[in-house]
Amino acid sequence: MKWLAILFLLPAVAWAEYRIVACDETKIISIYVRPNFGTIINFPVKPDSVLLGSNKQFSIQYIKNDVALTALNSKATTNMFVYLFGRRCSFLLTTSSGRYDNVVRVKDPDENKIRVKIND
Repeated sequence: MKWLAILFLLPAVAWAEYRIVACDETKIISIYVRPNFGTIINFPVKPDSVLLGSNKQFSIQYIKNDVALTALNSKATTNMFVYLFGRRCSFLLTTSSGRYDNVVRVKDPDENKIRVKIND
């Protein structure tokens, strides 16, 4: 009976978690979208602009600092570029029933650095 309760709780635990990634112009971040479900990519600020490789593979909606994705078919795959803080974040979007993301939080790797103006 204990194992049965654990099996029912596993999907809730997996749903509650989210993945944190860093926006690095030298790397492509893989995002796995579950067919018939949405995936949210959360940014620290509202993106300046977003370029989706193929509008026929995924639908996209903008909600404040979030980009919401939905696969338009079960074998969809494309790339996406998000311009943020004057830099480019690159993503590879793929549908997957096994491994999938519900929420991906994108962090700016420079957000903890202190910018100091030097007067000459």
